[in-house]
Amino acid sequence: MTYYRKVLVLVLLTGLSSCASGNIRSVSSYNAPPPPKVKNPLYDPYAAYGSAPAIWRPALASRNGNIVKPNDPVDQGDRPDYEKAPWSIDHRAAQAGTF
Repeated sequence: MTYYRKVLVLVLLTGLSSCASGNIRSVSSYNAPPPPKVKNPLYDPYAAYGSAPAIWRPALASRNGNIVKPNDPVDQGDRPDYEKAPWSIDHRAAQAGTF
């Protein structure tokens, strides 16, 4: 029984000695990094629903019967112009001798 008590005391002492290394600090001692810059500083994530000046435009159908998404500069600003590329279907269809 004394052997188990010695082992128990040894385990408890190693556990307590690991807490004495100073790894616990107060909250005021931490230095938080500055917040990142935002693209739109006037954006309010807590604004009421529907208060943003958004204009909705529906998708349209072209004469070919294709659904055409309205041009939105927010998600299409850096998109390459695939429709006017030399390998596009519209460019191939506009060539002479095709229907």
